[in-house]
Amino acid sequence: MSENSLQIGEISKQADVSVDTVRYYEKRKLIQSVSRTYGGFRLFKPHTIEQIKFIKQAQEFGFSLDEIRRIIADAQSG
Repeated sequence: MSENSLQIGEISKQADVSVDTVRYYEKRKLIQSVSRTYGGFRLFKPHTIEQIKFIKQAQEFGFSLDEIRRIIADAQSG
């Protein structure tokens, strides 16, 4: 495991969401796992914590996950 990678449990703990939420966000392509360990554990970059916090805050402001995904995609493309 890379020193700069975190497992899903640590991501969920630091972002204050459930592991299922992290998996769901990954499935919806709101966040991206970087790789998996030989044992199949998802690994995430530390900035994923801030991404999840952004998603949760945007939801609190009334944005849907589809809208949030478009915002993230626009921010990453330019």
